[in-house]
Amino acid sequence: MERPVIDKDWFIEKLAEGGKSVRGLARHLGVDASAVSRMLSGQRKMKMEEANEIARFLGAPISEVLVHSGVSIDLDQQSTSILLAAIIDERGIMEKLADPKPLPQAVIERAQASITVHGNSRIIGAQIRALTGPLSVMDDAVVLFRHSDSVDPAAIGVLSICRTRDGEQFFGKVERARKTGEAHVICATGEARDVLLEAATPVLVMIP
Repeated sequence: MERPVIDKDWFIEKLAEGGKSVRGLARHLGVDASAVSRMLSGQRKMKMEEANEIARFLGAPISEVLVHSGVSIDLDQQSTSILLAAIIDERGIMEKLADPKPLPQAVIERAQASITVHGNSRIIGAQIRALTGPLSVMDDAVVLFRHSDSVDPAAIGVLSICRTRDGEQFFGKVERARKTGEAHVICATGEARDVLLEAATPVLVMIP
């Protein structure tokens, strides 16, 4: 027998336990109640970002929501909430993948001690693909980091994922940064750059 795409009864039960409703969930997600009803009946697939918000609304672990939603279940029927969403090339430039995919549970378990404290739902993965250059020794490694819309103070002095105000994202070490965005960064190639940063978030862990 095939595993149900979504366990509607579980979601209805969790809503009832918290004294919440489908309409309240719809308001939280910013969609029509009919869209939530279609999702819970399996007519519309739940998106990863919706699963994160639903977990927050229900006060349930994201892993539990994913197991009952059918989202990102690996071959062992274990859930993962961390997406491999980008690649980092030999220059250290990061580009988003058109089709992000969940990381295998075995990969996540290798980094669990480093990421548990941060909450898996906000963590993103990027794979280094560098056959030449300084990053070639890290080829195929997966870098995990949190999404950020600002320059995290913890990013100063450590390897981080940086985003400039013109949208470029790259892997480098933030030497210093001002509250106004001016920053001095050492790129993966060893090049020193003065840029206007929109955001910077430290690398949580690198999985070879």
